[in-house]
Amino acid sequence: MSPYAKRILAITVCLAAAAGLAAAQPARQPDRPVLPDGADRNDPWSYYRVGQTSLPREPEKAADAFYWAARLNPVWAEAFYGRRIALLLNDPRRLARYWRGDKGAVRETMGIDSLYLYALTLNPFLGPNLDHLILDAAIDQYSRDYANRTGASASELAYEVTKYIRMGPPEWQAVMAYRDGRYDEALSQYAKAIPRSKQKGPLLAERGRLFYQIGQRDSALVNLTQALAEMRKADKDDLVFFYQSKALMEERIGLIERVKGNKVAAREAFGRALAEDLSYFPAHVQLAYLGLESGDAVTVMNEMDLAVEIRPDDPSVRYQYGYALGSLDKLKEAEVQLKKAIELDPDFALPHFVLADVYQATKRRQEAIKEYEAFLALAAKNDTRRGEADHMAAILRGSQ
Repeated sequence: MSPYAKRILAITVCLAAAAGLAAAQPARQPDRPVLPDGADRNDPWSYYRVGQTSLPREPEKAADAFYWAARLNPVWAEAFYGRRIALLLNDPRRLARYWRGDKGAVRETMGIDSLYLYALTLNPFLGPNLDHLILDAAIDQYSRDYANRTGASASELAYEVTKYIRMGPPEWQAVMAYRDGRYDEALSQYAKAIPRSKQKGPLLAERGRLFYQIGQRDSALVNLTQALAEMRKADKDDLVFFYQSKALMEERIGLIERVKGNKVAAREAFGRALAEDLSYFPAHVQLAYLGLESGDAVTVMNEMDLAVEIRPDDPSVRYQYGYALGSLDKLKEAEVQLKKAIELDPDFALPHFVLADVYQATKRRQEAIKEYEAFLALAAKNDTRRGEADHMAAILRGSQ
């Protein structure tokens, strides 16, 4: 296949994923959920907490709250992940079918699952902190359905199923241990499960992710490298979900190498991620970050141009590009990207702050004041940049 054909295929695959993400969005923008007294309407955490407390009894309300958390901060992976959980919980019968691996249910939820896909592009080490709610809801629905058919006690059956899972295969026990915060036990159970499993890659990947979350980077790197090796040995025709993809594993490896200061190894890992999947735009973003750290404007612009080509309507990518360009003193180009980020998400405060800095650096005082004021109107009360924005706006007003 020619390089041009590969590029077209990559963009086509990404557009299909983007279509799934769009399908998971509401037909109309939901109203902002009512917040507790004293909560900050500009703080995404205010809506995230409402989402958390509304799960699982009011999943529709939770979905709207997570939507607004993501709207206010579209670079926050947890908000997209939370919305995915809420939307799955909103239809318990479909969820039970989904949990059993029903192909129809899997197809029906592709758009919802794309939210998890997108969350992982923002944070490849995002933990499954809310996944236990899916398991609980699926068990509850299964137990009620069985009780309706047989007259058995749904609560007793749910208890027995949960007990069975806790005492079941090591991979099940690992999931339950993670749910309870028993991370050492979860790691131990994954270690027991891996030699017995025919599909070792996903289990190694989960163990690697957990090692990273508890700060054991070297162990994370070992497990993720082993996960990649297992995935490459697997049948190429096997169905592989995005969150089990080799591109994601390579990015995780690259991020660990970058944190450890091994920039050459990090760059190689991000390059391998793109060799696995040309549509994997986060690898372009990570390569741009490496370029930014070394002051390599050409690399930053080339890599971010490719990321934008793949994700043209993504406010987080536009914002990151604008921020990088501003840091490199490419002010004219930064302005274009930041304005596009604002156009795509008018509730996102950060692009206004960076755009104000761009205007100030280019001696456009009135435009800078306007953007600082826009930032202050949109930013959370506890945003650490508020003081600087307020101070700079006051100085610019005084110099008129």
